[in-house]
Amino acid sequence: MEHHLMGPLLGNIIILVGGGLITLGCYVYAIWLLIHPGEHDQRHPKYGVLDDDR
Repeated sequence: MEHHLMGPLLGNIIILVGGGLITLGCYVYAIWLLIHPGEHDQRHPKYGVLDDDR
């Protein structure tokens, strides 16, 4: 018996998978920007995030 506010199982799975892929994509993009910040100024704060002295 399904709850009256619950949608079909396939719809719930699609929403969960879509949200998971978006979240994973955000994490991958954030890590990519930490490794390759795209800034050419070596004094930019982004370069200091992964330094060994911190």
